[in-house]
Amino acid sequence: MDVILSTGAADLQECDVLVTGFFQDERPLKGSSGWIDWRFNGMLSHFLIEKKLTGDWKETTLIPSGGRVTPQRILLVGLGKVRDYSYPRLRELSSHLFETVKNLNTTSICVSLPYEERYNVDCGKSAEVLIEGLADYLDTSPSSLNEEYVKGLMVFFSVEEEKLPEMLLGVQTAQSILKERLKIRVFAPSERKRGIRSSR
Repeated sequence: MDVILSTGAADLQECDVLVTGFFQDERPLKGSSGWIDWRFNGMLSHFLIEKKLTGDWKETTLIPSGGRVTPQRILLVGLGKVRDYSYPRLRELSSHLFETVKNLNTTSICVSLPYEERYNVDCGKSAEVLIEGLADYLDTSPSSLNEEYVKGLMVFFSVEEEKLPEMLLGVQTAQSILKERLKIRVFAPSERKRGIRSSR
């Protein structure tokens, strides 16, 4: 499994599916979901008004990008209420998320979920628990399917440049914790921006 960290925007990542989340009780949409809504001329906001989307916990909606963003598809995930958002919830969500991604028959995703002080989660720990949640999911699903799936899995995380060290630390922590359960290669922009460094 490869984890690729990027300082480029989430909607510009070269992957099949962009995963973004939004809350049941936060309007207007913020973060990646708000940006996608803008790119789609307010389509998500209209869906919310028409109650075709709610943001309820684990609500999952797949839409084609139609070339408006680089990923071919967008997976919108309901995060429930802002006050309930936490690391344990993210770890629980991770199993649902990766099962959905596997059922979509794709191994290339960018995960862009909220992390800010107001949500009481940071980017590094969020990435760590999402990866640990993937390991939880793999532990409970048929092992014959896992090796092939995990071998080709590429998970992108888009992060602001100043947050890159924090994100890298979170991913490397997961890599260390899971070394007996999951082989993870980590790729991140080098400090001198001359290429990509990897951690195995």
